[in-house]
Amino acid sequence: MKKILMLAIPLAIIAVIATAFGLQENKEEIAAKAPLQKVKTVKAKAIDHKTTVFASGLLASEEEMKLSFKTGGIIQKVYVNEGQHIKKGQLLAKLNLNEISAQAQQAQIGQQQAEINIENAKIALKIAERDYRNALGLYRDSVATLEQLENAELQVDNARNQVEAAETSLDFNRKNIQIADFNVNYSKIVAPANGIILKQVAEVNELVGSGTPVFIFGSKDKAQVIRVNLTDKDIININFGDKAGIRFDAYPDLEFKGEVNEIASMADPYTGTFEVEIAVESEGKKLLSGFVGKVTIYTKEKNQLIEVPIDALVSADKKTGIIYTVEAQKAVKTKIKITDIDADRLLVNDGLQDGQEIVITGASYLQNGEKVSVIKKGKTEEE
Repeated sequence: MKKILMLAIPLAIIAVIATAFGLQENKEEIAAKAPLQKVKTVKAKAIDHKTTVFASGLLASEEEMKLSFKTGGIIQKVYVNEGQHIKKGQLLAKLNLNEISAQAQQAQIGQQQAEINIENAKIALKIAERDYRNALGLYRDSVATLEQLENAELQVDNARNQVEAAETSLDFNRKNIQIADFNVNYSKIVAPANGIILKQVAEVNELVGSGTPVFIFGSKDKAQVIRVNLTDKDIININFGDKAGIRFDAYPDLEFKGEVNEIASMADPYTGTFEVEIAVESEGKKLLSGFVGKVTIYTKEKNQLIEVPIDALVSADKKTGIIYTVEAQKAVKTKIKITDIDADRLLVNDGLQDGQEIVITGASYLQNGEKVSVIKKGKTEEE
């Protein structure tokens, strides 16, 4: 009985092993007979990619200035309005000239008085010189004393000093006249160039000091510009002459051309950003200062990257993505590093080579190492 039992156990083990081998063979046969996963692929393509920088900013005149009176006073008249186009030399505003005119008149009277004082001082000098000559003659004839001669000489010196003082007073009054004329001439504001009044800051009858802004003026002789602020990461890619495209909400279907003409050499201490100025071509359209523009700067910096359709992406985590490539009839799970996403394509800087087969359809159902059937140009090929 024991011998029979001992023989039965090995036979049972052999049967189990045989069954297992049979199942394995069945699975392999089933797998071999199962249809392959169909996928569609494209070839990875190496490209020279230009870095693109995006920003937004306000439109302004390249040359904007604050116009003011060079002397203080009360504004008597304003001849223009905000938004008005003006020509070089056009009178914009003037001060009340009553006080300034009075100062000018006073300076002229002072000059006239100084001229009279000079004439009187010259006459007194002539008299003193005559008396000195007489005293000298009398002294030589022993008629006048030395003291009398010395007194006559002192009178001549005093008369000469009076002439010099009168001439100094005349120079002083002439300068006062120049100052008065300056105040009269600059008690008005004229346009320094062709342009537009962007803003009027002061009103008629308002008292303004010297240098107090009255108008904000934008020169029409200079280009309109848009100023944007960029981070240090972006500013290193920007160069003078880089082309740009600008879009405004007022013209949603039109992209205006632009060109970088100024780049800040240091960061703003408050924001830590760098200001870049872009000249904008108006293309005959009405562009007003203050328009908010969305700017795309097309830099000259080129990087060689691999272009991949965005449909190939299976998953992503920040700048790392997963796609499938096809190698030796099998799907290979591949990790890539993404530099940028441009419309419907990924720009990859690591993980792929030019010409590699990339799965763009059917990747979601694949397993790493799985055999696939590649669809090319509408045909199916087993690889």
